[in-house]
Amino acid sequence: MAETSPQKNAPATPSPAAAPGMMIKYRNLVIAGAVFIALWAMAIASRSSGTMIFLAVLTVVLAGFGLYTWRWYQKQMSLMNLAKRAQESPEARKAAIAELTAREAKDHDVTSTLMRAQLELQEDPEKAVATLDSIDMKKVPAMLLNEVRGMKAQVYLVKNRVDEAAKLADEIQLSQIQQPEVRSVMAAAVAEAWARTGKVKEARDLIEMFSPDDATYASARVPLLFARIFANWADSKRDLVRKDMIAMCKENFQYLGRFVMPNSGVRPEMQALAQEVLRNDPTARKAILEAQAPSMNRAQRRAMK
Repeated sequence: MAETSPQKNAPATPSPAAAPGMMIKYRNLVIAGAVFIALWAMAIASRSSGTMIFLAVLTVVLAGFGLYTWRWYQKQMSLMNLAKRAQESPEARKAAIAELTAREAKDHDVTSTLMRAQLELQEDPEKAVATLDSIDMKKVPAMLLNEVRGMKAQVYLVKNRVDEAAKLADEIQLSQIQQPEVRSVMAAAVAEAWARTGKVKEARDLIEMFSPDDATYASARVPLLFARIFANWADSKRDLVRKDMIAMCKENFQYLGRFVMPNSGVRPEMQALAQEVLRNDPTARKAILEAQAPSMNRAQRRAMK
């Protein structure tokens, strides 16, 4: 079979949440508010002017922080809604990218830059890489560092910049990521980077914690499968690699484009195995035949069937 190439808009490794960051837990806010009111009640009952002055200052500080947090949260919700609209059509995606570019110029928010890279990745991976490379990690807020590192690592892995991805993976603190769906995607990026740079045991241990077969991590199933494929390949477990490639192909054969596309960075034997899986899948074989039909003669078309 001739070397296959993914379509321009072929599904890529799923990205982390469009607007990463902390989630507001209203139950915790209610508890904190109740405790704060109780402190005020005790201060008033004690009639201690020093205590009341301290609480008054603390109230002003907390009010300012609360206002900042609320505005930040509203901005994240706005970005998430923009990300949803961007999935409606290519035109909507282009409009969203333009809006995000305008937001970046206005407030220099790294979250907007990160989301723009995610949208660009669907149309122009090289442009997405350039956008991510433009992010100054020293200026990224601490609460977003892990997500930014993970997003960059994901794209670098797809573009075969494995050493750079591994360096970022070593710095990701999974325990600091609150959202389970984001944490599992980040774990997949870390595990794949480790598997492809010799830290196979560490990669396998992480995949055992975030198994692609666990329904809990359904949103990260595909990137976790990629990670497990690379880990099993490094361990010379070809049968398990084939099994996961077949599972991935059944979900969408275009996912295997990462293994057969030019400059994929995978070994020729792995590329050949992916091509074999594609050749044995009826849906993939039909799609490839239709794509190559104009340039094939009758004998070649019969051979493909």
